[in-house]
Amino acid sequence: MGYPLKWALAATLITAAASLVPGQGKQDVPRPNLAEVRFVDGSLVRMTILQDDLEVMTKYGKLTIPIREIRRIDFGLHLPDGVGQHIDQSIKQLGSEAYRDRDEAVKHLVHYGPLAYPFLQRAARNPDPEVSQRASGLMKRITEKTPVENLRVKEDDYIQTVEFPVTGRIVHATLKAHSAHFGELSLKLSDLRTLFVRGNTADSELVVDASKHGSAPDQWFDTGVLVDPSQRLMIVCEGQVDLWPQGPGQYMASPKGYTTAGKGGNFMAGSLVGKVGESGKAFLIGERYEGAPNEEGKLYLHIVPSPWNNASTGSYRVRVSMEHVALSAKR
Repeated sequence: MGYPLKWALAATLITAAASLVPGQGKQDVPRPNLAEVRFVDGSLVRMTILQDDLEVMTKYGKLTIPIREIRRIDFGLHLPDGVGQHIDQSIKQLGSEAYRDRDEAVKHLVHYGPLAYPFLQRAARNPDPEVSQRASGLMKRITEKTPVENLRVKEDDYIQTVEFPVTGRIVHATLKAHSAHFGELSLKLSDLRTLFVRGNTADSELVVDASKHGSAPDQWFDTGVLVDPSQRLMIVCEGQVDLWPQGPGQYMASPKGYTTAGKGGNFMAGSLVGKVGESGKAFLIGERYEGAPNEEGKLYLHIVPSPWNNASTGSYRVRVSMEHVALSAKR
């Protein structure tokens, strides 16, 4: 066998071997941006978001936010083409001297319902008493027929990313998505209430060091995991912590805690506790926690300190995962 042929064969074998090693010889395939999309009528559909990013105009300029970095969007007021102008014209007609014009305006505004509501809020402050009185009456009629959560009173969109929230206006009029039942779609922002991105939520494996996050009451560990109320949070923990390392092995605690209350007295010494958000209320995790918190924010973990005013040693290995709450569970 000649040298050129030998080297070609060797290169082929090396490439093939590399393809078998995770992360080598090929690029990682990006995960799909799976999402739960809630429409203004209350229906909820699981979809895949096809576009890679969103452009958002904020008071500080335009931002381009990758979809994979987004966890939730609360959509502000987005109107279909021409609707805003039609509502404005109808608002003006509320002050018309002609009964026919006023009656027609009322019918149009009632038809638009929640889309017209923020316009009517402004009209209710109109110095013309005829306009303000009719606008207030229409607001009452709309609220009697429309659930409060469907009343669009904010114009800006609220985007919660992994790192921080963003308030502004999404530049796009539609979002590209794919549904297993309906195929590829262009979702009109005017039809959407909220969107939860789910595809990039993977299990997180963490180590909580007692010397850093369990030797004083304020030593919380920022996991970087974002929790929201629509997901079920599951945490599994194992390991041991020495609450009195001066006499090694005498006062060992598991994630459930030792038999003595820790510093502060709310939980047992050595127990693993958590909270959602920096100002969230602490809750016991122990060896296993499963629940759907009603709070939204980053997950923080903490090992309850020893009651004897000394530093603890050891660590807990923690696995954090999240899964969908049943679609019918949140309205």
